[in-house]
Amino acid sequence: MPPKVIGPYRVLETLGSGGAGTVYRAVDRRTGDDAALKLLSTGPALDPRATRRLAREFETLQNLSHPNVVRVYDTGVFQGYPYLAMELVEGLTLRHYLALSDEDLASDHGLVRAITLHRQAMNSEKDPDSSLEAEAADENEEDPSGLFSLATFGEEAPSEEYSASESGDEDAYESGPDSVRRFAQLADEPDTNSSYSGFNALPFDVPTPGEQRSLGARPSEIELVALNRGERVGRLKDAMLQLTEALAYIHGHGLIHRDLKPTNIMVDEDRTVRLMDFGLAKFLADDSAVTADGRLVGTFRYMAPEQVLGEHLDARTDLYGLGVILYELLSGRPPFEAKTPYELWQKVLETEPAPLNALNPKVDRTLARVAMKLIRKEPGDRFQTAEEVYEALLHA
Repeated sequence: MPPKVIGPYRVLETLGSGGAGTVYRAVDRRTGDDAALKLLSTGPALDPRATRRLAREFETLQNLSHPNVVRVYDTGVFQGYPYLAMELVEGLTLRHYLALSDEDLASDHGLVRAITLHRQAMNSEKDPDSSLEAEAADENEEDPSGLFSLATFGEEAPSEEYSASESGDEDAYESGPDSVRRFAQLADEPDTNSSYSGFNALPFDVPTPGEQRSLGARPSEIELVALNRGERVGRLKDAMLQLTEALAYIHGHGLIHRDLKPTNIMVDEDRTVRLMDFGLAKFLADDSAVTADGRLVGTFRYMAPEQVLGEHLDARTDLYGLGVILYELLSGRPPFEAKTPYELWQKVLETEPAPLNALNPKVDRTLARVAMKLIRKEPGDRFQTAEEVYEALLHA
């Protein structure tokens, strides 16, 4: 019989899943607080590097507290499954948020409705009202990672208090990042400070919704009208201001994120932006750990030239990623596109992106200037701090 809990957490439903594992909505039985529980795959699907990332993510975030940075609560290993418990953010990715209609963006009720519909669609594409048992059955059919089924959980009465001795699982889990690292060592792989080696292991240029198009194609008139909607541009500016506040905070604590992209930015029903997924984050002072093993870190589409070259990284590397995000959201196109990683790297290093006003003649001029400065190839030619970007956006 599959376990009904994960350590001190009771699982409620599946929020999302991928090759590395699954994220669940859960409740801490000790406190009654909601949480998002990231559970990694085990068995043949276990990636020791992803496991170490989990421990690093906890260590990175455990002492941080900022309204625009996701909080983490706990990490450990439960019956051979590494897990990370974090703040449950009910919302949309930045890209999905900005794709909403003006009515949804302008209305709090519309935004809440959009978030609810998105959550239902994520839980069950066929039937938003399907039961937890049906969701678990679908998960077992589609998920080759060996994660346990939640089919029997819906029949179990909730616990008011948590007691490891009463539940009989006091030896079933260990808490803390060291327990996660010990588990990763079982794979007999040297600990590395980067996440992946070789381009096949890194996401390259993941298509965004509706992005089935020819490389280099310019936005259509319909796309341009959607991109330049006044409500959307205003929300984009507000989101960028909040994101720069998050970056200023983590940079001030000696951290660089190293993997900024729209899917790592969530917007909740209060329109609060949350910077997520710190599994690749590094302390600025930890220079030797950034590039010493020669492994690339990040997502190709958002990598700065210095990341491609394996050079020293600092806060301006995050600002480059911020610029790519802003460029995309203003034009509907990334600054560089290619069919292979190597072609993309060549463009990042050697060619200049098309001016935003050439792709979108009605683009907000100030936002466009900020984006173009952020993606300059030399770090010294960009904005130097997130605070500078904030001031530039504030007067946009």
